This record gives sequence, structure tokens and C-alpha cells, in this order.
Amino acid sequence: MDDAPRHAGPASPVPATTTVDRRRVLKSGMAAGVGLVATALGSGVAAAGSRRPNILLLVSEDCGAQHLGIYGGNATTPTIDALAADGVRWTNAFAAAPVCAPSRFAMITGVEPERSAPANHMRAAGSLPPELNGAGWTQYLRDAGYYCTNNAKEDYNASGLDLTRTWDESSPSAHWHNRPAGAPFYAVFNPTMTHELSMAFALPGADALPAGITTPYLRELAAAHAVAPTPILGGPTRPQDVRIPSYHPDTPTTRNDAATYLNQINQMDSELAVRLRELEEAGVADDTIVLYFSDHGGVLPRSKRFCYDSGLRIPLVARFGRNVAHHAPAARGSSVDDVVGVSVDLAPTVLSLAGLPVPRWMNGDSFVRPTRRTGLAFGMRNRMDERYDFVRTVRDERFRYIRNYMPHVPHGQHIQFMWLQAGYREWDVLREQGRLPDHQAGFWAERPAEELYDVWSDPDETTNLVDRPEYATELSRLREALDDHILAINDNGFIPEGSGAEGYLPSRSPADHPLREVMRVAALAITRDCRNLTAFLRSLDHPNPVVRFWAASGLRLLGTGSAPEAAAVDTALGREPSPHVQVVLAESLVVAVDDRAALDRLAWLLTEHPDGWVRLQSANALDRVGARALPVVDALRAASSGVGGSDAVAHTRTAAAHTVRALEGRSAGVP
Repeated sequence: MDDAPRHAGPASPVPATTTVDRRRVLKSGMAAGVGLVATALGSGVAAAGSRRPNILLLVSEDCGAQHLGIYGGNATTPTIDALAADGVRWTNAFAAAPVCAPSRFAMITGVEPERSAPANHMRAAGSLPPELNGAGWTQYLRDAGYYCTNNAKEDYNASGLDLTRTWDESSPSAHWHNRPAGAPFYAVFNPTMTHELSMAFALPGADALPAGITTPYLRELAAAHAVAPTPILGGPTRPQDVRIPSYHPDTPTTRNDAATYLNQINQMDSELAVRLRELEEAGVADDTIVLYFSDHGGVLPRSKRFCYDSGLRIPLVARFGRNVAHHAPAARGSSVDDVVGVSVDLAPTVLSLAGLPVPRWMNGDSFVRPTRRTGLAFGMRNRMDERYDFVRTVRDERFRYIRNYMPHVPHGQHIQFMWLQAGYREWDVLREQGRLPDHQAGFWAERPAEELYDVWSDPDETTNLVDRPEYATELSRLREALDDHILAINDNGFIPEGSGAEGYLPSRSPADHPLREVMRVAALAITRDCRNLTAFLRSLDHPNPVVRFWAASGLRLLGTGSAPEAAAVDTALGREPSPHVQVVLAESLVVAVDDRAALDRLAWLLTEHPDGWVRLQSANALDRVGARALPVVDALRAASSGVGGSDAVAHTRTAAAHTVRALEGRSAGVP
């Protein structure tokens, strides 16, 4: 029998050397009821004619593994505890991104968000792989007779996604109960009570509440929790019970926020219990595989949005009903230490469990296989709402390696939505007052180009081992692994947002996205070595604008070190056709020599350029130059006013408004 996946899609125009071919090894045999090839799962291969499992997916929001009791955390989660005791728990599970929209793009497409820009940005409209033909990978389940529902969060960060072909129903009322008689189901529930927005509801003084005061979980709110969190008071966790990581100030505000968050997790756990009882009441629990995980980590300061374990490590638990227990990769109550990239591995896992072939263009790997090909999980960060950044990371069982392609940008960039959390606002005020010790002030400082952490001995990831000779082997190994991954997936993150080279297909053109050369120049840029000044100037003559963008970034990262060649940089700015490159060249001149003409160029790009993403990039540049932007504060005020417009325009208004407040000395602690 031919082992080519049924859903492999049209032939790719890309040479095989530019993609990772992780084709599934399929065993011959008759698949139940639909004539498909069953995917090999070791001892878990279903016999011909056996029952296809129902699959219930429970996805909490912004929920880091470190907070749950089964991972040593303080949240009270009896439902999840019981699920793990009756199932399998993975200890090294990670999201594709430390924020929802890029991670959920991977969950619905089976493709890394940075492979399909602008899906790597928060929030955007990423290009779909043409092999999906305009719908999510769940279309393959539906073609095979599965009833597929989503309740209710989507946030897929994708352009042109046909939800009517992706789901039988996607709404706050979507439920597997509505399936045709006898049909297997794939049902997703996304309770939102642990979302970051719940931190905006945190009430001070929780430590003074009498013990036992709590808001009961109300099943009647399940429909509301499908779309938004609700305020709660009290709960099983009190502020004095929580652990505050060493990188963050330990204050009553922080403890109150942490306790509120852990109690929201407890509320979420109660909703999971409802979903599990529904299986029992309908008599389908024995035929159902239950998967529980979070879309990414979070949600306390320096977790969500950040490429550390606090932002990327997530819970992953699976329970296999009695009639489908042969699919389990380990015994009941076991822990599995395999490193899993859940967002990308979800589609291959579910397709395999359903006895369906996995498309060759999916890079993920089923996490219920007895053996896996890689012990690595990759993560990424690009634009977060109105603020640009570029981070790539790789994690094995023990070490995390991080590469910061914009090391001049501090973690503590002002992001309006993030600042709704009181802990961030207080941290910002303490920074302005100079009351932070060095290990907490580092959040607001420029970053190193590379970071390496031993998470076994340093779970808070505060001791950077990059310069320690005894870790040179680990550093080299993970550097190489990350480089290989970037090339294998054709990472779009180097391409400026809004450029015509972005996208799953356009970025595959070597003329438009010469990735190896781009990586070479970017690697020089982040060294911030003035000896590369001449090389950057030469690369400004390269015919490709992405290469020129990174040459300009190299000049910007040199700061005043590029001042001796300011005239040459000014000449390059004058002839540069790409507005994205113009922004970086102008910023470098402002920083290097306080060039007023370059500052005026940024102000013009901010207020007059027709491309909203160019305007946002200009707003970010003006924010980064600090007080040097004061002569163009009127342009910033103009950009911060008005209503309506595209996402890019709205983000530009938000960014510009913050810069105006900063120039006026009234920004600290303000959302």
C-alpha cells in the first residue's frame, strides 16, 4: 500500500533542501471505516475495525506549568491532579510562542508561526500554507467522519481561514453533544478565566480576607468563560502562600496578583471537572482520550510574552479511556520526560490517534509515539502588540538557549495591555524611583545577544551561563540546533513586517529572502562589534532589502560606534528605497550623532507614510531614541490622536501616546 499521506496537498515549489521532511512511517493495514492508512504507534496501533477514539481537548489560557500542583506549584487543582493520576503527565511541554495568537496559529495549522509571517506577530493575519486549502487541519478529521467543535476562542492569527470548513461548529454553545449518532468527536473547550485580563480584576487587600472566603464556581458562567474571564474574590490560595520569583519585586501588590491568578486557575479546574463529568454522564468516557494543556505560559510579570520557561513551559496531561487505553505511551500515573512542542505537535498527535496520515509538510511529531525524533522544543517572539522585538529560543530537558536579535530593546518595553496588571505598573514605578536591586533592574536594561540557562539548578533563569567555559559544549550544541531550525522552517522573522517578502510562499524565494546571507549579517549585528562597521556599510549596497535591513540594524546596534561613518550612513539613507530600512538607518543616525534631519525623517515616516506598519516601526524607533525625540514631539502627538483605522494605526497611536508621556515625564506606571 502506498504510504504517501492522503492530505499531502499540492507539490511544493520549494527545493527539498529548504524544508524539514518529517514524514510519518506508516504501516500497511485497513483503517476503520474510511479506508485510510493507520499511523504506526508502536504498541498503540489499533487493530483493523477497532473503535476510533473520541478526543476531548481542554485548553486553559495563559497557564504556566510551574503554577500547578502536579508540577510543584501552589494552585489548588483537584481535577487536574486526578487527571494526571489516571493518565500520563509530560514534564517538558512547551508552546510555540509565549503569547496566544502565534501559538494558536500553530495549533490550527500544524505549522510554526514564524514559517508563515506575519503569523509570528501578536496580533496579525498570517498566510496559510496552500496545502491547507483555506481551512484548518481539522478538515482532515471531518473528512474521516469526525464531528469537530470549538468552544469558543479562536484567535488563530490567520488570513482567509474558512471556519465553516475547519469546524462543524465554533461558538460558546459548540459541544460534542450535537454530533450525529455514532460519530466520533474532536471537541475543544477553551475556558478563559486564567487569561491575563483576570489580573486587571485583582483586588488589593486579599491578604486580609478571612480564610475560606471564595467565589464559588458557577456552571452557569461556562458560556461567559468561553469568551472572557470574570472577577472573583478570595479562594484557596492566599497572598502569603505564593512564591514570587527572584527576578521580580516581592511586594503586597505582587503577592495579591499571584494569589488572584492561582485562584483563577482553581476556578478553571472546576470547569474542567464539569467537562469530564459530561463524558461520564453520556457514557462515552471509556471511548475518549482527554488532553489538557495551556496555549502558553503566564501570566505574572516576565512570563507571558517572554521566551523563558515562565512564558513557554506549559502543562500537558492525557487520560486514555478504557477502550482506547492502547494509545497511551506509558502506564497510568506515569510521567514522561520527552521534550514536546505542543502547539506544533498537536495536529500530528491527533491525526495519528484518529488513524489518519500526517501530511509531510507538518514538522511536528506525535507526542504519544513511544519514541520521538528530537529532544528539542523551539520558541519565538516578534512584535507584541505595539512593540517590536525578535527572539528565538531552543530548549532541551535541561538547558534553555535564547538569542536576542534586538538586544538594545529591554524586556520592559511599555506594552499597554501588559501594563493593565498592577505588578508591572508597580515594577515600573520602582524602576523610576531607583529602588530595584540589580537582579530586578535588569528587566529594564539592554539584553545580551545570547542567554543560556541550566533550568535544573536555576528554574527562574537568572544566571546567564553564556560566558562560562564549562558550558561551551552545551552552548555550541544549542546554537547549532537553533540555526538548523531557522533554516529548516525558513524563518520569516528577519523580514520587516509589511514587506512583500513575508509569507509562507513568498519567503521561499531566495531572491526575496536569502536566508543564509540574512542570518550571516544578523549574526554580525548582534555582536555589537565596531570592527564590523565596514562590513555593514558594504552590505547596505546589497540588492536585497532584508539584507540591507540587517546591515542597518548592525549600525544601530553599534550606537555611537557608527559615528565615524555617519556621512556614509546618511548617503545610504538618501538613496534607500525601502521605508523599513529607512527607519533603521534614520534611528542609527539619531543615536550616533543626534542627526536632526534623520529625526525629521522618522517624524515624516510616522505621520505621512501610507503603510501603517512603517508608521508603527517609526513610532518604535522614536520611543527608543528617548529624549532625542523631543524636537518632534508634536508629530508624536499628532500620531497619538484620532480614532479608528487598521490594527497598525491603532498600535501606532498607542505607542506614540506612551512616548509623548515619557517625554513629558509622566509615563511610569501608566497603562
